[in-house]
Amino acid sequence: MGNLRAAPEPWVKPDRWHPKLERVYQYWLQIHPPAGLPGRQHVDPADLTDLLPELYMIDVERNPMRFRYRLVGTDFARNMGHDLTGRYLDEVHPGFAEISKAYVRAVTEQRPDYRNGHVLFAAAQRDYKRIERLLVPLARNGVDVDMLLGVIVYIRAEPFGPRVASPEELARPEC
Repeated sequence: MGNLRAAPEPWVKPDRWHPKLERVYQYWLQIHPPAGLPGRQHVDPADLTDLLPELYMIDVERNPMRFRYRLVGTDFARNMGHDLTGRYLDEVHPGFAEISKAYVRAVTEQRPDYRNGHVLFAAAQRDYKRIERLLVPLARNGVDVDMLLGVIVYIRAEPFGPRVASPEELARPEC
């Protein structure tokens, strides 16, 4: 039999996600050229100034495929405990092999990748309940993904768990 490969799953945008991820996704769609993928040359940081603290850019190297932080926003760096600029993801994130599938998928399938889950790597891990992360592929030549633009939002944990209404509050009529 031939070398059959399963078709990649189509990108399905989440029904609900953080507004900052939506902004990056809409921006990526907006800068999309008529043919192919947008490249770094299409990204203007001035269009995303309010999101810069949460943004990061990843250089994609091939043979073997590796990922290197090119730019790391200040909020992301603070939550990681140090600036990661210029470092390889597999060197700075223990267990990166497990989550690297998302990065590889964004590159090979040339589509966004979304994650909503618990915090894996952060200096302030105890302060955060979860993260939402979006990766969008960029390709200088429109075809070969050579960079990923990411946005990551850390969602704080409730200091004493979720608030529960008191019996008095529950007994009050709605206004």
